[in-house]
Amino acid sequence: MSTFTGEEIPHASMVMYVNPLKVLMPPALFLLGSAAGKGIYDLVVHPLHFANDTLLIFVTGMILASLALLADLIARSRGDT
Repeated sequence: MSTFTGEEIPHASMVMYVNPLKVLMPPALFLLGSAAGKGIYDLVVHPLHFANDTLLIFVTGMILASLALLADLIARSRGDT
């Protein structure tokens, strides 16, 4: 009868295959730029009316940018990159 010591299981480590900032930040910046352009267009064509989809594009870009920064922080703190 053998006892389990935990040494038989190889330790799994997270491997980062991509740089999170290089992958996630360009789409985030594209969304933020698109939201800024559409927001300016909305305010010029329809004064005092800011469309809901413009806000949705802006918030999506902000969430994606914050996700990119958080993923980069985690990757750098682990020392994998």
